[in-house]
Amino acid sequence: MLLGDMIYSKLKSRYELNLEDFVAPRLRGISLFEFIVAVVLSQNTSDKNAWRAYSNLKSRLGEITPRRVLELALSELAELIKPAGMHYVRSRKILELARVFAERNVERLVEENIKRGVVEEVRHLLLELPGIGFKTADVVLLMYFNQPVFPVDTHITRITSRLGFVKKRDYREISSFWAQSTSPDKYLELHLLLIEHGRETCKARKPLCEDCVIRDLCEHHRAGLK
Repeated sequence: MLLGDMIYSKLKSRYELNLEDFVAPRLRGISLFEFIVAVVLSQNTSDKNAWRAYSNLKSRLGEITPRRVLELALSELAELIKPAGMHYVRSRKILELARVFAERNVERLVEENIKRGVVEEVRHLLLELPGIGFKTADVVLLMYFNQPVFPVDTHITRITSRLGFVKKRDYREISSFWAQSTSPDKYLELHLLLIEHGRETCKARKPLCEDCVIRDLCEHHRAGLK
């Protein structure tokens, strides 16, 4: 059994995932622009706060489109998304995104490259967008386009480092480790299970090692026993 699949099985026996606890996986039937806006709102904040901000914006605009976003003043947009925090910074990013989507047919370019199967080219296109880093790009690829990539957040970075599987806190290296050691059909669920594990057990401060179902694989735990 692949190492990632083994960890998936252990974590799945411990946690019961609820998609309502996460922003991106619960979004269905919306445009690429709206999906990216929702993911931007989830950056560096809790999913609960991000969902409140997204819901405010959705209620105000109905359909979140570049044109409708650009009709909002910066101050109104900031007030709508205030629950997510850093609301003026996020508002500027979202307005910049709206301008790019309005000026260029981003959705068509991305979808054409998805159909051609050139994931790296799609990632490059996404990374050129305002406020989009590797994690956000990979969340879009995995959760919107169902592409075989493994997004990495701060929880997954911390867990991977403590386990000792990857020595450097390098996004691409950590993502590659999980992608290579896990069956692609488990990428999404393992990504969410690792986040849940980071929230509940492998916390940034005072990890609950005795409650951890993967402590037998963990370098950090073994070091603490010496």
